[in-house]
Amino acid sequence: MCSVGGCYYYGRGVDQDYNQAFEYYKKSANIGGSNSAMYNVAGCYRNGIGTKRDIQSANHWFKKRRNLLKTNKSPDHISSELKRILDDEKFKLSWIDYKEFKINKEYGKGGFSTVYWASWFDRINNRWKDVALKVIHNSNENEQEFIQELKNFCEIGYENPSFLNCHGVSRNNDGDYIIVMGIAPKGSLRQNLVEVSQLEWKDKLNILI
Repeated sequence: MCSVGGCYYYGRGVDQDYNQAFEYYKKSANIGGSNSAMYNVAGCYRNGIGTKRDIQSANHWFKKRRNLLKTNKSPDHISSELKRILDDEKFKLSWIDYKEFKINKEYGKGGFSTVYWASWFDRINNRWKDVALKVIHNSNENEQEFIQELKNFCEIGYENPSFLNCHGVSRNNDGDYIIVMGIAPKGSLRQNLVEVSQLEWKDKLNILI
């Protein structure tokens, strides 16, 4: 059913019809379909595609989908504080092996971090998806700065998953920690990802208000 929605969304074999796409996505999500259906419904609500824009409904479906995505257990070699965050059922974060990513391009670089666009293989739906990797500079030597940044992302993402959708945590070959984020398919965060990632947290909160 979700695949039928995709046909209407992209106009594959049928006339493109966002209203029909939304209806099929929602039917699939409501009967406990794939996490892709839930993600697509959330995206339609967030961007007003095929339905009226409704951030509350978008957040509902993003949170429901997040409950399905807790996958890998946290490894033993990380600190106890980071392990507690990863094991917290509230945030549903996964530890993601760096080998699962294909780096496509660098979005931008600041004094604190570098943000990359990458592809990540979604094993649940057996497909590649676009993600943003925020690599925290020198976090192999100063883990506390990374942990504070991760906590901030988690708290904002928990309340507003249509603004920030954090999939989990990884670590590159240099030992620096990475925050793995979803990329919005249209508008806002996709266009301004680097700028948003480099903002002070008080400024991020102002964007949400």
